[in-house]
Amino acid sequence: MTAQLVDESSALAVVAPELQQKIEQFYYYEAELLDEWKFRDWYNLFTGDAHYRLPIRRNRLRRQRFADEAAPRGIEMAHFDANKETLGIYVAQREAGTNWAEDPYSRSRHVISNVRIRPSAAEEGAYDVRSNFIVYRNRLEAEVDLWAGERFDRLRPAGGLYGIADRVILLDQNVVLSKNLSVFF
Repeated sequence: MTAQLVDESSALAVVAPELQQKIEQFYYYEAELLDEWKFRDWYNLFTGDAHYRLPIRRNRLRRQRFADEAAPRGIEMAHFDANKETLGIYVAQREAGTNWAEDPYSRSRHVISNVRIRPSAAEEGAYDVRSNFIVYRNRLEAEVDLWAGERFDRLRPAGGLYGIADRVILLDQNVVLSKNLSVFF
């Protein structure tokens, strides 16, 4: 079933309930892969031309609040600015145990909510999806990190699931207080 907007002039795009459920289940599956350290399976959810970016947030004046936070690639500094090949290197480090920030490994929990779906205006057959997240991480005896934010994804149908073609992650904090960012969002 294809996504049908109920009211294209509305700021609220409503898609078919079956599509909403299918994409939400895809995100829950992705969260499970990350929480269970199945990073290779998570990596395989990305398309060959995927882009994964976590730009650095800035403090803004009230009048600038709704300015675009996700500047075009390469324009601003980012914690992550990876393509599929770079993501593969990150995953290989975790699989090889050479990532010092994950020895001993962290326990994490990814909670995904507020999934909003629109057919992509930029790419036929794809969906632009916004979702909120909270990622909890516990490491060693007393290290606890909590990140909250929003993701902007472009999903393409692929083999019964979806492929993540683009992901921009916006943390709600502009200064990361964690000792490292060794988790995926």
